[in-house]
Amino acid sequence: MGKLDPTVRKETGYIAAWVLALSLLMQGVFLLLGKWEFPVLTGNLIGGITAIGNFLLLALTVVKAAGGPKEKVALRVRSSMTARLLGQAAIAAIAVGVLHTNVLSTLLPLLFPRIGIALRPLIDRKRGKGTKQEHTAEAEGSDLIE
Repeated sequence: MGKLDPTVRKETGYIAAWVLALSLLMQGVFLLLGKWEFPVLTGNLIGGITAIGNFLLLALTVVKAAGGPKEKVALRVRSSMTARLLGQAAIAAIAVGVLHTNVLSTLLPLLFPRIGIALRPLIDRKRGKGTKQEHTAEAEGSDLIE
């Protein structure tokens, strides 16, 4: 496989950092509630890796489709979304049904990228990247997730 597009690498790293941070927080909550068991950790690992992989596949699809006719781009991204959603469901079903991971710790990490995406404008604004005048090619951090 060739080199990853720098934007794909940057955005996937951003999502991975959020998944890791929120996963650690979730592990702490399970521990504080006295509900922590090994299936919580394995579910969290599987769910987190699945969430990051899903975002990476989305980013690669967008980069690959970019530049084509808008209708084809939209169709490719929609098709990818269906396949990725089915893939996530299959992985979660196998993790919970076969590997007996904790249901919550397996499914919650699938939502963590959305939290990171939702908070991105606030973070960019605090770092001074929120104004149109400062939005340059180098400052573009949210291309794939906007």
